Amino acid sequence: MYKIALIANQKSFNSFISFFEENKNKIEKLISQKIKIDYIFNTSLETEIKVDQENFTNYKSIKKAENFNDLLQNSKAKSIIELNPTEESKDYIFKILKSNKNIITFNKKVVAENFKEIKNLEKKYRSRVYFSAAFSPLPLKTLIDNFFAMDEITGMDAILNATTNYILTEMAKNTISMKETIEQAEKASYTEENPDIDLTGLDSLYKIILLSNLFYNTAVDPELVKVKGIKGITSYDLIYAEELGYKIKLISSVKKEKQKLYIGVRPNLISKNSYLASVNENSNAVELVSKYNSKITFKAENNDSALYNLLSLDLINAVNHNNNNKMDIGLEKNPENSFDLYHNQKRSFYIRLQLEKDEEIIENIKNIFSEKNLADLILHDNLTETPLLPVIIITKEIKEKDLEIILQEVEELKGVLTVNNIIPVKAE
Repeated sequence: MYKIALIANQKSFNSFISFFEENKNKIEKLISQKIKIDYIFNTSLETEIKVDQENFTNYKSIKKAENFNDLLQNSKAKSIIELNPTEESKDYIFKILKSNKNIITFNKKVVAENFKEIKNLEKKYRSRVYFSAAFSPLPLKTLIDNFFAMDEITGMDAILNATTNYILTEMAKNTISMKETIEQAEKASYTEENPDIDLTGLDSLYKIILLSNLFYNTAVDPELVKVKGIKGITSYDLIYAEELGYKIKLISSVKKEKQKLYIGVRPNLISKNSYLASVNENSNAVELVSKYNSKITFKAENNDSALYNLLSLDLINAVNHNNNNKMDIGLEKNPENSFDLYHNQKRSFYIRLQLEKDEEIIENIKNIFSEKNLADLILHDNLTETPLLPVIIITKEIKEKDLEIILQEVEELKGVLTVNNIIPVKAE
């Protein structure tokens, strides 16, 4: 009998139990033993967790922990599944590891920010954190551990946040504001509890950091990456991008070149004919380039069942890890060779400026870019009925940190009101 415990609230408990009850026999066959939930710790102080006695009679015997320490000290579980991450998650995860138990979680923030320390605790206490569900709905951890076990991933571009993909898709399709689209996403339960995690790009950042750690057996500091989300992108940007032959997507990237890692999270202009441009609505997708398999692409629609499927796969792996007592080989010693992609590698950029309507101002801007041979295209929208003039610039390839210096010069010109957006253009 393999015992597990849950950290949950009523909503996450109900969802997990429904999935678990449907798939329990499959899980038990794969681990060759019976499985039992012996304890549950309720993270909600407001609502007591109640088991549906009519539909789930097998769960009457679950003990309810008075607090987290009660769960840790009295549960006989070998693995604890965190279904409802909270502000105390880091403390819970560390204590679980030190108690020689496994923790199964989808808390990408805590794992990404504390990856090196977590790996050290795993090695010391012979316990493990399983986090495949952090990438839900994409089965990336499973692919890394199996399909790519003998291969080397040299680069990846991905849409890792389905919520922002939905928002950008709806804005482009219906020419509505981001505020309206976010409200739609919240009603459909697509957003995180705090939507800013999605909109600022932090959700995508934690995922790409964890993937980089897994790809290259390292521990990258998330602070090294200058993340930008989709805040500030308007329907105008989507319209201008469309006219130029692009779509805008929030792209998470990692590249390995000459033992150096380049990681970036940015909205990108990507060709309308590219694979990632075709991925719309509440979906995630990846483009992986590897040494032996060349380019591999796949996508998945975001949903709760995918999350619980990945949590269950981690449970199966946790049981097998306990049985086999696999060796942990430790991390590589050079995580310092990690850099922000856009600050350190050249890209073309889309820039949208807001000016006063004056041809002389446009000429001054053209002169700044011409002197440095940096502009491939400068367009202005004379059809706008306001006294303001949107100007679009597509630059030649330049590092973002060098472009920022040039734009400081542009902003100082009389009549230049704002630099609205700076968006990388993804190379073909």
